Amino acid sequence: MKRSLLAWSGAVALVGFAAGCAHGGGAASPASLTHASSARDTSAVLVRVGGHSITRATLQARIDSAPDQYKSMYGTPDGKRQLLDRMVEEQVWLDEAVRHGVADRAKVQEQIEQQRRDVLIRTYLTERMAANPAPSDSEAKGYYDGHLADYRTPASITVRHIQLKTETEARRVLKLARAGKDFAALAKQYSADTLTGRGGGMLGSVTHDGNFPSIGRQQSLADSAFTLGAGQLGGPWKSDRGWHVVKVESVRPEVTRPFEQVRPMIVRQLGAQSSQDFYRKLLEQARDSLGVTPDSVAIRGFLSERKSEADLFKLAQETAAPADRIAAYREVLAQYPNGEKAAQSQFMIGFIESEELKNYPEAEQSFRVLLQRYPKSELAASAQWMIDHMRTDDVPAFITQEADTSRPLNPGTGKAARTPAPAAGSSGKP
Repeated sequence: MKRSLLAWSGAVALVGFAAGCAHGGGAASPASLTHASSARDTSAVLVRVGGHSITRATLQARIDSAPDQYKSMYGTPDGKRQLLDRMVEEQVWLDEAVRHGVADRAKVQEQIEQQRRDVLIRTYLTERMAANPAPSDSEAKGYYDGHLADYRTPASITVRHIQLKTETEARRVLKLARAGKDFAALAKQYSADTLTGRGGGMLGSVTHDGNFPSIGRQQSLADSAFTLGAGQLGGPWKSDRGWHVVKVESVRPEVTRPFEQVRPMIVRQLGAQSSQDFYRKLLEQARDSLGVTPDSVAIRGFLSERKSEADLFKLAQETAAPADRIAAYREVLAQYPNGEKAAQSQFMIGFIESEELKNYPEAEQSFRVLLQRYPKSELAASAQWMIDHMRTDDVPAFITQEADTSRPLNPGTGKAARTPAPAAGSSGKP
C-alpha cells in the first residue's frame, strides 16, 4: 500500500510539474495547488492500518518526541520513511494483540496499571522536586570552610632505601653513599631487599602513617625519614626487616585543595543531601494531607505470618542457585520437620549436593538423615540407591515417565536420565 501511495503521489507531482511547464511557468494548475495544499495539511492521512490512521501530525509528533540523537536522522527522507514503517509495524502488532484478547489478560492489565502508576508518580515528583533550589556558592564555600580537613592532601616523601643484614654493613654502605657513590647502583649491589634493589631501592611515596607500598608499615623508618630534607641521606635505622640506609628523593608538604577545585564535588554532595531532605519533607506533607493511619496490630500480624509448607517448598523449587535452593529446602525442614514435604526436602538437599555440586560426603549425610528420620518414606529406597551409586556412572530407572521426586527411584541401572523428573506443577527444577 505504501509503495502504491508513493507512486500515486509522485505521479500527481509529475502531472503538476508538466502542466506548469506547458503554461510556460505561469500560474500553478489546480492539480499542483491541490497537492501542495495536501502536503501542508497536517491531518493528511499517510497510511491507514485497519481502523487507524497515521497522519502527518502523528508522524511529526513522534519525531518531535524522539531523543535528540535521533531527531537529525528522522529529519531526512529515508529517516522519515523508516520511522513511518516502524509506526505501521507497531500499529499492526498492536491491533493484532488487541484482536487476540491480549489487552484483556489480567497480568497484562496489572503491568499496564503499574506503568500508569510509575508515569504518574515520576511526572509529579519530577515537577515537585524541580522547586528544590540548587546549592548556592555561599553554601558550598561554607561547607568547604567547615570541612577543610577533608580536602587536605597529607605531606609525603619519596624514598629510596638499601636494606642490609647488620648495622656494620649498613654503616659501610652509608659511608659509600656519602662519599658520592650512586645510591641506585649501591642498592642494586648491596640491598638484601632484592625486589626494591633491582629498582635502585625505590620505596615510593609514604606519608606520616608509615605505610610503604613495597615493604608494608614501618612507622619508625618513616618517622626517621621525615626528619630529612630532599636529597639527604639517613641511617642506619633498624626495622623488623633489618637495617636501612635511606635517601629522600623529594618532599611534598601538606596542601589543602583549593575551593574552586573541589567546588563541583561539594555542590553535588550538597545537592544530593538537599534533594533527599526536600523529598522527605514533601512526603511528610503529602502523608499529613492524605491522612496515613497504619494499623500496627494488623501489620504485626502480617509480618509474623508464617508461610505454608507448600508455599515454602514451591519457593525452594523455584530458587535458581543450588546453594540458595538447599537453604530454602532446609527452611522447609526447620519450620515443618514432620510435614508432608519434609522427606522430599531432605532428599532434594542430598540430590542437589550430589548431582549439581558433586559434594558427595554432604550428599551422603543428607540421605542418611532421611533414612534415619523418615524410614517409612517412599523416598527411602531412592536415598539408599543414591548412597550406593551416586559416586558411580550408574543411573536410576524410573517407575513411569511421570515419576516425580516424591516416588522412590528403582535401584536398577536402566538408561533413564539420572536427574529425577520434577514434581507435577513444579518449575522444572528437581
